[in-house]
Amino acid sequence: MNTNFQTNPNNVNSINNPTSEFVRISFATLEGTFFFKPQEIVRLEARSNYTYVFFTNRKPLLVSRVLGEYDEILSGAGFVRTHRSHLVNRQHILYIDSSGSITMLDSSKAEISRRKKREVMQTLRNTYYSQSTAA
Repeated sequence: MNTNFQTNPNNVNSINNPTSEFVRISFATLEGTFFFKPQEIVRLEARSNYTYVFFTNRKPLLVSRVLGEYDEILSGAGFVRTHRSHLVNRQHILYIDSSGSITMLDSSKAEISRRKKREVMQTLRNTYYSQSTAA
């Protein structure tokens, strides 16, 4: 599997340190190949065998890869799979309502599946608790 790193693909630690200025994820489209830092990605949404990638600073890209491939690549960079069709960047979550709908900082929405709700909520609580206690 192509890991889509601009840097050394064997360096797993580079993706686990998303603040590294050298980590870039590549997205091949009909227009060409684009490279982005993980923190520039708000969320990814699956549509059949394609994935829409939503960014903080540009229009979405449509790529012909399944979401599961990006889940493997981005899970160490602060992304969480909330639904079979949603992968979100924890840095860009604004709030989660009582029905399990996530509102991102860009006002877009992502769902949390009933099956994943407990796991996702625990992951988010642990993330934000550990960040607030570290400060």
